Amino acid sequence: MLYSVRIEISHRDAGVIAESLEPDDLEWARSYLENGNLVVEIETHKIGALMNAVEDFFMNIKSALSSLSCLERD
Repeated sequence: MLYSVRIEISHRDAGVIAESLEPDDLEWARSYLENGNLVVEIETHKIGALMNAVEDFFMNIKSALSSLSCLERD
C-alpha cells in the first residue's frame, strides 16, 4: 500500500521557506513553491516513514519561521 500526503501552506515568505527546505528533499518526500504556497508532498510504502517525514518537515518549517521572525526584528 502506498501512503501519501500533500500539505499546502500559505505564508508571505513561502518561497523563502521552500528554498530553505529544498536541501532535505528526497525522491519520496519533497517541498516546493506552487501558486505562491509552500507545498509538501510525501509518498511512501511505510506509514512510519510518512509520519516521521511530516514531523520533520513541520519542525524545519517552524525553524525557518523562527529565523524569519528574528530577521524581521532588525
